[in-house]
Amino acid sequence: MISNQPITLSTRDHTALSWKLGQLLSTHSRKRFNLQRLHEELSRAILLPPALVSSSTVQLGSKFIVKDLDSGEVDTFTLSWPEKADIAKGEISVFAPLGTAVIGFSKGDEITWQMPGGLRRLKLMDVQPPVSAAASALSS
Repeated sequence: MISNQPITLSTRDHTALSWKLGQLLSTHSRKRFNLQRLHEELSRAILLPPALVSSSTVQLGSKFIVKDLDSGEVDTFTLSWPEKADIAKGEISVFAPLGTAVIGFSKGDEITWQMPGGLRRLKLMDVQPPVSAAASALSS
């Protein structure tokens, strides 16, 4: 990340991400650079109880629309754990470069992030809060 703007995370997401990240850093040397960047983001995050995190902030399970400010390309994704990620279904891992770039940022934020293809300038056009497990069960 280029700016030093802190991200906002729920204490629940922070705890889960920190635990999973600790496991991955010790076993995934190939992905170490991106994992280390997520670790840096977590270390400077503003932590809030889950109920106090804005619904317009990207959290695990959030659906978001992101625009590449250079190409104009617009994509919609849901931020997920790696084991549930499926790019064909619009599910992107929090440990993927784009997932790491957007977590903790809010609708309207502009982010500059180093991706495998080079530096990208992104804007979060919209963010929808995660669907709770209870709501998911009701809609099935």
